[in-house]
Amino acid sequence: METNRGIVVCIPAYNEEKTIAKVVVSAKRFASVVIVCDDGSTDMTGDIAGSLGAKVIQHEQNLGKGRALGTLFAAAKEWDPRVIVTIDGDDQHDPRDIPKVVEPILKSEADIVIGVRPMMSGSMPRERIAGNKVLDGLTSAKAGETLHDTQSGFRAYSPKAAQSIRFEQTGMAVESQTLIDASKLGLRITEVPVSVKYAGIPQKRNPAAHLSEVVDYIMTRTVIDSPLLYLGLPGLIAVILGIVAGLRVVSIFSATHQIAVGTALIGVILVLVGTVALATSLILKFLTARFQREK
Repeated sequence: METNRGIVVCIPAYNEEKTIAKVVVSAKRFASVVIVCDDGSTDMTGDIAGSLGAKVIQHEQNLGKGRALGTLFAAAKEWDPRVIVTIDGDDQHDPRDIPKVVEPILKSEADIVIGVRPMMSGSMPRERIAGNKVLDGLTSAKAGETLHDTQSGFRAYSPKAAQSIRFEQTGMAVESQTLIDASKLGLRITEVPVSVKYAGIPQKRNPAAHLSEVVDYIMTRTVIDSPLLYLGLPGLIAVILGIVAGLRVVSIFSATHQIAVGTALIGVILVLVGTVALATSLILKFLTARFQREK
């Protein structure tokens, strides 16, 4: 169909032989081409997708969702797409929502569109709702704008976004990473509601592991982005407190001729830890600045 011209649907998939056929067949109705990255599956995922007309790219081993998305975007650019759509291969998303997700981009109203899943009991397991809300809050704070489903894999990207975004995280933190980067680059992010289905879909990823991976990424990136604030300042405070403790030891010794061993030990630890933190912050600041110049 002419209305589907230039819409490229990308599906990262790992051991999805039970659902990939339904996703590919349905997605083809709304796309000019469907590309599947078989990310090291040990089942028939790639064979099934290929037999149904999808372009299949296979990783020899499982490299993670971030790497799969990078491979898909590199391949999608060969079709000169008007929109790149990403959708998971586990059938939790309904490809019939694709027209809704791509509409803001086709109207030049956005660069990235997030398909926001209903966060309510009955539509999504409670533990996922709780975890997603935590990650939404952390990602939104880091991105500097309010986002309501930062972990949704159902998205649409404009050509500008596709050229600008780099999938640097290999695992599940890639969803937060791309949104944070997009916001920092000034790309327009909007959201549209989409349906979701969890009944009958096996849970392949531990929600706790997913949560910890994304939190670790955001915290690490926060420190790297502002090392003087999050490492240097606490380090300086620790050094000052250590010096104060040392002066206290000297004062006590002058008055009683006894060494306050506990206070002295605390002072030494504070000075050492603070010095390391200060030095690390300066090194990170130098390396970050150098990286930005060379980028």
